[in-house]
Amino acid sequence: MKLNTLEKVYLCLKHELPEVQIDPLLFEDALKPLQRMLEIEEAF
Repeated sequence: MKLNTLEKVYLCLKHELPEVQIDPLLFEDALKPLQRMLEIEEAF
């Protein structure tokens, strides 16, 4: 985290680089707990 600067974050958001590509199966597995967390958050 120490290597991240505001300038680097800005350039990343501006140019949408570097692009991260994730295996579709991994994406599906990773999405499930995120959806559960959002459902729990909505309940409160």
